[in-house]
Amino acid sequence: MSIQWNPVLPTWLTWLLLLAMFVAFTFGTLTLIRKQVAGRWVRWLTALRIGMLVTFLAIVLQPVFTYSRNVPQLPEMLILMDTSRSMAQSASESTRLDEVRKHLRAGELATTLRGNHHGHWFAFSATAKPIRENDIADLKPDGATTDIASSIDAACTHMRAIGKTPTRIVLATDGNDHGSADALESARRWGVVVDVLAPSDTKNAPPLAVMIADVQSARRVLLGSDTHFRVTLSRGSANANDATHNLRVTEDGKKLLDQLIVFKAGRTEQTVLLTHKPTVAGLKQFGFSLAGAAKDVTPFTLPIQVLDSKYEVLILEDRWRWEYKYLHRLFEDDPSFRFSAMLNRGGGAFVQFASPDRRVNLVGFPQSRADLEAFDTFVLGDVKPDQWPHGLAADLARLITDDGKSLVVIAGPNLHGLVDIPELHAILPVELTADSGKPIDGPVAVRQREDGANSPFFFQLRAGDDGQLPPVDHVYPVLRKRPGATVLLEAAKERNPFGNLIVIAEHAVGRGRVLFIGTDTLWKWHTLAPNIDGPTPYAIFWQQAFRAMTPTRTQLGAVNLWLTPDRTRVETDRPVVLHAEVQSARSVAGGNLQSTLTLPSGQRVPLVFMVDPANPKIYRTEFSCTETGTHQIQATWITDGKVVAEAMTTIQVEEGRKEDADTGIDWAFLSRLTQGTGGKLIDPAQRETWPTSDARLPAVRVTSTIDPWGNFTLLLLLCAFLAGDWFIRLFNGLVSG
Repeated sequence: MSIQWNPVLPTWLTWLLLLAMFVAFTFGTLTLIRKQVAGRWVRWLTALRIGMLVTFLAIVLQPVFTYSRNVPQLPEMLILMDTSRSMAQSASESTRLDEVRKHLRAGELATTLRGNHHGHWFAFSATAKPIRENDIADLKPDGATTDIASSIDAACTHMRAIGKTPTRIVLATDGNDHGSADALESARRWGVVVDVLAPSDTKNAPPLAVMIADVQSARRVLLGSDTHFRVTLSRGSANANDATHNLRVTEDGKKLLDQLIVFKAGRTEQTVLLTHKPTVAGLKQFGFSLAGAAKDVTPFTLPIQVLDSKYEVLILEDRWRWEYKYLHRLFEDDPSFRFSAMLNRGGGAFVQFASPDRRVNLVGFPQSRADLEAFDTFVLGDVKPDQWPHGLAADLARLITDDGKSLVVIAGPNLHGLVDIPELHAILPVELTADSGKPIDGPVAVRQREDGANSPFFFQLRAGDDGQLPPVDHVYPVLRKRPGATVLLEAAKERNPFGNLIVIAEHAVGRGRVLFIGTDTLWKWHTLAPNIDGPTPYAIFWQQAFRAMTPTRTQLGAVNLWLTPDRTRVETDRPVVLHAEVQSARSVAGGNLQSTLTLPSGQRVPLVFMVDPANPKIYRTEFSCTETGTHQIQATWITDGKVVAEAMTTIQVEEGRKEDADTGIDWAFLSRLTQGTGGKLIDPAQRETWPTSDARLPAVRVTSTIDPWGNFTLLLLLCAFLAGDWFIRLFNGLVSG
């Protein structure tokens, strides 16, 4: 604590006044003794007058006290209350809005949320607006529509504007979303976990019914390579007994397999991993249906593009490390990738290793963007980019952000050098420091994060299967993850002020993706793996990682055409915005874009695109779908009467719903939203479904000040002393009339 003095009088005058008051008080005390006033009243009056002296001194000196203390931080949470008209429908006891409002205002759930998070309240329908917690009692379900994606964007934008970064969202809604954008993609873009508090359902199937909540898989896979489907089943109650269901998977209507699933008692979600190797290239429709529950569940359809092509990978290493040797072997055994590797031999010389059938033949170390453009994925080992040719690091960063390439960074002693290369440091999913090149020795036990277990990088290693992951020898420490990044793996015990040390993290940056590996001893997963049949955790991780990192836009020819819908699942009569982009090193003037929409009924409808005035290589069109089912869009780019590029995409159209219609709770949508972000469907009666706080934030040093004069403390104290003196003298008859 420190004290700052602000005297209002010169020092000599202050002491003169104090001396005069002391003389007056001394004379008064002697007078009281001479008048034979009782001794206890003399002592009281003397004490009050000493208090007056001290208070007067404080008034003329006006001290200000300053002190600091450590205040623990709570992670930021957004609580979004759905106020659309569908929330006026009846729930078990009242309206849907009243039911969720009751749970969030009082009770154990509300207390837990307040204790674990710093809550920020929003009301939403078409968009979100901030409110005070006391205002939720006055909310009315009168919104004309529900747009969850736009509401998440608006709430997160507001938080970013006030300097806050939310980690979770509690969404109080029935899930009847009518927005044109995908709420799941919006949540992933902001890097938030979404938990859902839904009202009770009085219309749909009982909560014991099992449904397919979500199916995750890459939308573009390679011919002949393992395609992993992560199927999530859910039910609304954990109080049911064990139940067996038959999960059927079809490809273009033909049965691939039947898988018996045992849904264990006490569980509300269960995840199943299925693997399939496509044998024919083209657009394939995979269907997932579930029989044996209370009633058959609507099949889940997933279109996947099977490509007959190989991806080009470039590895740059400045040191010979064991990590490279094991990666080299993996690439040799994987027919889906062709690799080129440049390893430093010292003195500016490099040795090149490459696949025999590689498409790109480097003469030496890359010198410019032209040498990098033909590669799809880049792997940076323990490199020193400051010694690269001028501008090469910036060219690499632009290929990631603008052209949609992928980057993998494997840490080493030179990791701290990336801090001085702003173009590369800015696209990493983690923030580095000057000490990031100094490893923390182990062995370091590692564990999966929940959001990492839900990612395609760990499809075959579920959360809780950490026993399959041996420790690593050391970890190169980073400061923290960047907003929107996903921590896939972390140290189990080693920590810094921002939480457990990050071992593996990834995020999307621009059009591309970046994966960060915070250790160069991941190869121990191969040599120290337990004796299990099949591939080791090392091979599983890298096979999945490189497939998850494969660019959606690979350089297949001199001219490439890409189709990008604003969402892949849409309701009937809802507008769909479709962008087409022509990618070519030369001018595209004189070309012609032709496109056709094929409806589920087989009818073909031409689509007319308009050129983006700001970019002549981008075209835009908008249309609505009136039929349910899979809509296929094909486009061709024609130059001089020849087709030089083709593209294809699909849109899944579902039955539209009106805001006022009582369609029940959309459990499938809500389960997909929570599963895709690592969140939970909240049951107020089951504590294990409540959001928990796993973010460990450092305490903040808060400085506070106390101004006794500014807050009238000294003035009130002086008045109290004067009043006490007057009343004592009045009681003893010492006050003259």
